[in-house]
Amino acid sequence: MLRVNSYDQHVAACLLNFCGPRSPWQRRLWTVGPVLGLREALEASAAAAEEHLSDRAAQDVRSSIIRDAGQDPGVGDAPQRRALQQCLRSDLRRSSGDYVRLKEILARIRTGYLIRWALALEDPDRRPKPERAARAIASHLLDAGFTSEYLHRWFSYRVHHGSELTLAEMVHESAGLVAAHPKTFEVMVPVKATPRSKVNMPHNWHTAQATSDWLRDHGFSTSELRQAGGFLMRIRARDAWGALEIANERLELIAARVALGARSVTRDCGRAWIAGQKDPFPLHHVRRGVEIRALEREHRLYEGAGQSRLDSALELVAPLNSGAPSSAVAGGWAAVEALLLGPGDSGDRGVAGDRLAAIIACSFVRAECTKVAYAHLQAADDVIASDLRNETSNRQRTEILERCVRANQPLVLRDPADRVALARIKAIFANPRERLRDIEGYLAAALRRLYRQRNLVLHSGKTHAVCLRAALRTAAPLIGAGLDRLTHAH
Repeated sequence: MLRVNSYDQHVAACLLNFCGPRSPWQRRLWTVGPVLGLREALEASAAAAEEHLSDRAAQDVRSSIIRDAGQDPGVGDAPQRRALQQCLRSDLRRSSGDYVRLKEILARIRTGYLIRWALALEDPDRRPKPERAARAIASHLLDAGFTSEYLHRWFSYRVHHGSELTLAEMVHESAGLVAAHPKTFEVMVPVKATPRSKVNMPHNWHTAQATSDWLRDHGFSTSELRQAGGFLMRIRARDAWGALEIANERLELIAARVALGARSVTRDCGRAWIAGQKDPFPLHHVRRGVEIRALEREHRLYEGAGQSRLDSALELVAPLNSGAPSSAVAGGWAAVEALLLGPGDSGDRGVAGDRLAAIIACSFVRAECTKVAYAHLQAADDVIASDLRNETSNRQRTEILERCVRANQPLVLRDPADRVALARIKAIFANPRERLRDIEGYLAAALRRLYRQRNLVLHSGKTHAVCLRAALRTAAPLIGAGLDRLTHAH
């Protein structure tokens, strides 16, 4: 259990938000850590040399690292940070001296990144602001391949249960997660039907009887399962949820090949079993947080598609929520371009992401105020709660909350995440221009990262770029939030 300390509690609340698979878009993690950022910078420099990315795109990656790494104690001491910035400001041609030097610096940063953060957190005079610390720690763990489902459970147990420990001790323990090698998981995916021809079935194919035998041998019940066989996949991953995501992608690839090469299709049973886990996992569970709730609020869920640009964008964005990474990044960015590019924008198509970032930033305060207002409404029975209960729209509830915050009226908030959100709201009210510009900058960086990944997919066929999945994780909920605003306006 985490020791009671306002700074540590603030960081812990942010960590649980950033790693929460169901956190609302305004409380999710929008950034990647310096290790993955440097890997992307090296890849972008090589892609720019091959003209798959523009020189400006490669420079954008380096500039964002220069901005963030200077204040990151995990990067190393002052001389190492200066050496890093010197490399990033140079012409990073592949095989150049600075390119090779940057790879060496990356290896040093990767080794002991979280250990250095743990040491910084022990020193009240050195530690950065709570949200910056939480962003760095969470992004490093997610970039290392751990899933949000696993990390949220891991942090929840240590924050609320277990033996007493400090934040620095918890971060030091998390460094052991990254240092450990990925595990090999056995994932059994039963299928209901396959093409009639059984010629050249893959080596991991199991007959119906062999599938049942495997399940029983691993302690699973087969009483309600009806299968024609199954694929046994051995997958290297950080955790079971990561293995399931890879199994999903492999299954989609198999289904696509069968659909192209056979008259019938492969149909799975909707579940997968992982050796060593207690219960089966649902397949096709990937949801990247794209929520356009205005369709339901405005009673437009079941309307037929029209001819507007918004209708086209909604059709294009569908793969972003659950499709394969390559189609998700292509469709998601196409939706942004469909709405936010004009005839004079051919020089820099990434400006569409900047425009969407401005729209999303405008709705950030309303989103946080709404969450805090409902949290107080559920926890209190006072005049403020009565006023909130009597209003009929979230906009009016937000205005009530704003008046209360500006008047320093106390709010009853049980969840530490809501208390953190209130502190964030107060900081924005105190300096709205600077704070909202910061938020807009983070949003624009996340969306431009998605644009670069889209270009790597479409221009060079690179479906396994180092930052592809991280770009989807960070940008997909933001695109959903932006399209929600545009849909509401439409």
